[in-house]
Amino acid sequence: MLKKGHSPQFHRGQLVRVRSEKEIAFTLDIHGKLEGMPFMPEMVRHCGQTFRVYRRTGKTCVEGHSLRRLNSTVLLEGLRCDGAFHDGCQRNCLYFWKEAWLEPLEKGGLDAGGLNLANPVGGLSAWASHLTTKNHDRYVCQSTELFGATQHLSRWNFTHFITEIRDDELSFGRFLQILLNTFSDRVRGLVGLKSRYAVVGTKEETSRGNLELKAGEWVEVKSTDEIRPTLDSDGRNHGLSFEPDMVDFTGRRFQVEFPIQKIILEQTGKMIPLANTVALKGVACEGLCTKNCPRNNTLYWREIWLKRIEEAEHA
Repeated sequence: MLKKGHSPQFHRGQLVRVRSEKEIAFTLDIHGKLEGMPFMPEMVRHCGQTFRVYRRTGKTCVEGHSLRRLNSTVLLEGLRCDGAFHDGCQRNCLYFWKEAWLEPLEKGGLDAGGLNLANPVGGLSAWASHLTTKNHDRYVCQSTELFGATQHLSRWNFTHFITEIRDDELSFGRFLQILLNTFSDRVRGLVGLKSRYAVVGTKEETSRGNLELKAGEWVEVKSTDEIRPTLDSDGRNHGLSFEPDMVDFTGRRFQVEFPIQKIILEQTGKMIPLANTVALKGVACEGLCTKNCPRNNTLYWREIWLKRIEEAEHA
């Protein structure tokens, strides 16, 4: 484990190897957690494999609790949970990797062409099969346990930005943009106004859309003027928020990655169904409206916010 005052063990772009099941098991408590963070059975298939660090996570957003501090943890490129051991949950979260679960790859040990970014799910060992995935009617995963694995971070604390600039996790220009957004939103909040990036409507109920989109199809995200009438006064369509980060993708064309039919709610641990909702390839939260949160969460799109584009038209 890192000692206070030491530089980060792993940095963005570094090649690391996931330790063996045996080594990881020694780091976990009786609940299968390290510092409150579960090691999930979906992660076992990556043991012994090599990946590149995507981001350090000195902080993370936690649904219902804003930003919280997270120690000695990184995200790895391309490693998202497929929900294989959580009844097919489609949240598509990036895994959190405690640094104790990783080891640095010696220089020259592997070239970039040898990276393993996907491994078929195999059978679990006896140890891994006992990792907790559900407690009564509540699912247990890194998302649902994230509050307990993080610590309070004052909204007035800006030192984490300095660390991120130092570690090349944040450019100075982007920092100024976040600072301006934060100041603007707080001033607007004092006078009872919503964020200037929020898109809200007035309707009580509207359609979710009925495009019946499939993976691989092309769509265009409608403009904010077209989306606004599909939202209620809280900026939601049947409970699903049109997030401020989604504004940057309006008017652009993307392929559907997959239809979303069910996800586990972070705050309750309950699985809920979703209808007429899809994920788009390469479209995830970039953290601009959440103070550079590194989670890179997949954004969920109601079909009513999209227009189908025929393949010939796209070409």
